[in-house]
Amino acid sequence: MQRLVALWQVSPLKLVGALFALMLAVAMAVGSGASFNAKTANPNNTFTAGNLAHTNSVSGALLTADKIKPGESTTGTVDIVNSGDINGVFTLAKSSLTDTPSSPALSGKLDVKIEDLGNPTASPAPTPVVKYNGKLGSLGSTALGTFSPNEKHRYKFTLTFPDGGAGADNAYKGAATSVQFDWESVSS
Repeated sequence: MQRLVALWQVSPLKLVGALFALMLAVAMAVGSGASFNAKTANPNNTFTAGNLAHTNSVSGALLTADKIKPGESTTGTVDIVNSGDINGVFTLAKSSLTDTPSSPALSGKLDVKIEDLGNPTASPAPTPVVKYNGKLGSLGSTALGTFSPNEKHRYKFTLTFPDGGAGADNAYKGAATSVQFDWESVSS
């Protein structure tokens, strides 16, 4: 302590400077962030978009009936497969409906029944599910359900010209109708 007093008497400025330097060194040691720390990383994060696509086993007409008469039916089948790699919500609708003559419209007379037969290779065979049963001209957008990637469904179409009785269907003689069936899938 005597040395500090002696130093103070000789040069108070040097003593204050030495104390300041000592306090600065202590502050730097305390404030240097001498603490523990750790770090990890998750590199190479990659993102790809899914692909939604479907295949239709019939490239042309699914149903044809030349000279159909009251009481007759015709059938056709088609396989629809989700050929993409994500789930898809499937629907069926009609478009491009043309009746000749337009009145009375043959499409308003013909009945169509659309059945989902499920996967044709499944064992045991699934129970058919009726998706639509009504007039061809009234067919709107019909929900078919969600298909997983590579899921296949077979659909059976039955077109019937109902028999109205003796002479009741004469107005449809020579009439014609054509329609397009549109299959659509959207991601779910």
